[in-house]
Amino acid sequence: SFEKILIEVIILFMVIPRKINFTQMGRYGSHVEQTYRNAFGFKKSKSIDWLKLNVSLAKRFFGKQGRWAIAIDPSYISKAGKKTPHIGRFWSGCAQSVKHGLEIMGIGLVDIDAKDCMMLRAHQSLSNKELSLRNKTMVDFYISVIKRYRKELLKLSILIVADAYFSTSTFVNGIKKEGFSLISRFRDNACLFYVYTGPRTGKRDRPKTKDGKIDMKNLDLTRMEKMEMKDIEGTAYTLIAYSKALRCKVRLVIWQMPNGKKKLFFSTDTSLSGEEVLLYYRT
Repeated sequence: SFEKILIEVIILFMVIPRKINFTQMGRYGSHVEQTYRNAFGFKKSKSIDWLKLNVSLAKRFFGKQGRWAIAIDPSYISKAGKKTPHIGRFWSGCAQSVKHGLEIMGIGLVDIDAKDCMMLRAHQSLSNKELSLRNKTMVDFYISVIKRYRKELLKLSILIVADAYFSTSTFVNGIKKEGFSLISRFRDNACLFYVYTGPRTGKRDRPKTKDGKIDMKNLDLTRMEKMEMKDIEGTAYTLIAYSKALRCKVRLVIWQMPNGKKKLFFSTDTSLSGEEVLLYYRT
């Protein structure tokens, strides 16, 4: 049956060395190559809800629902040729450059108490050429992927964890419309302000929200709270700040490392604690 072949294929993925394809499955598996090809024909593969399957496996692994978040991470895949669907030039984090190949948008489930992440779905990215024909950007595409799986993901968490590439107003506002908040990291030169907490002036103008720019070289420690975390080197502080780029208030974590450098983490969900922001991002 298809169910037995599916279980066998999952095992083969863990066993087969190097390249994994139908030829390799026929070589290492208990069926001939054509059996695997027939089982995973276009219609059959489309009928499998891989997200629901992996969610059920993740729930079995993590147990009852705890402090979960959705992790997203685009990953470059090396691929030669010109005929492969959606082939183009994508950013490779390992090479720190743009390279010819493919890209998948990885979606995972993070459990900060278990300190682990389970893969839920891999969605292939469109090339920049294909996106330009649709008048879309890569960020627009990433938002559309989240929108596509929105219903199932919201059952797990409203928090999305992503790297600094996603710390833009376009992405934040895009996922906010779908019901999600972002946990990410600001670039080192991010423009941030202290939040004004004084009395209202009573004037008819827009209420004051900002109360001075945050100088990372001269922090006002009276406006922030020192975090007590045993598993980090250096010192960390947290406060509610205003982001000029995102045009909203964020829960900000300033991590001052022993070498003097600072890293800036944040969450658009200001109800989170600074400790939770760091735990979600680092997990």
